Amino acid sequence: MLVRKVFKAGNSFAVSIPSEWVRQMNLEDQPVELLRNDRGEIIVKPLREMSPDITPDFVRAVDSFMAEYADVLRRLADR
Repeated sequence: MLVRKVFKAGNSFAVSIPSEWVRQMNLEDQPVELLRNDRGEIIVKPLREMSPDITPDFVRAVDSFMAEYADVLRRLADR
């Protein structure tokens, strides 16, 4: 786990991402999606092109499911 400070950047606020992570995930100059869940967490995800068969509603439903059941899924994965 890394701890970062939120800092002022123009009229917005920002958090830096370690350059190694950016390189590993090929994120330089790429769009990212910011999500805020009901548990007060902010999630930063790469915005990748999706199959035309996957609708935005489906993506939101999966994201909502993952956010709601993340702890249960982690425990199942650890078994």
